[in-house]
Amino acid sequence: MVKVREVMKREVMKVSPQATLAEAARIMTNNRVGSLVVVENSNRPKDMVTESDITTVVANGLDPGKIKVSDLRKKKIKKRPRLVSVSPDDNILQVTKLMVKNGVQRVPVLDNGKLKGIIADKEILLISPELIEILSEKLKERVSLVPGFGEKLSGMCEDCGGYSDRLTQSGEQWVCPQCLADE
Repeated sequence: MVKVREVMKREVMKVSPQATLAEAARIMTNNRVGSLVVVENSNRPKDMVTESDITTVVANGLDPGKIKVSDLRKKKIKKRPRLVSVSPDDNILQVTKLMVKNGVQRVPVLDNGKLKGIIADKEILLISPELIEILSEKLKERVSLVPGFGEKLSGMCEDCGGYSDRLTQSGEQWVCPQCLADE
């Protein structure tokens, strides 16, 4: 079986816990990555910050320019596990199962506590397409979270185009309470 060290990316984008989420977003955008490993002076990973974390902050009406990376846990914005990591000697199947179990797309690679690289689901799929079935379990979990008929969700009304936190499915469309009442 393929080992992590054979496919991991050795260049890892990092951020300080004192950086704001706006700064983290700029680093991600400029480097075309979806996450950053949070490190302090020791180069020992403490956490990760992802695009999803930043989206959650914005969706909750908070200013990413005022929220520090270290505040994500303090303010209970981030609910995922602390830090899931793997060793360069772990095999890809173990890593895939760990990622699915913890609902993460990327994990830092640590050797004796030091950051050596990062591995994402993309690298796994490039070398082991047969693991698509395992990674698809994660997708199935996400799909089950999509609201069904009679449930509500936030977004743009497909009838009037306005935003609502209380969209309801009406036929094939998600509509706001006003458009639903007008039907």
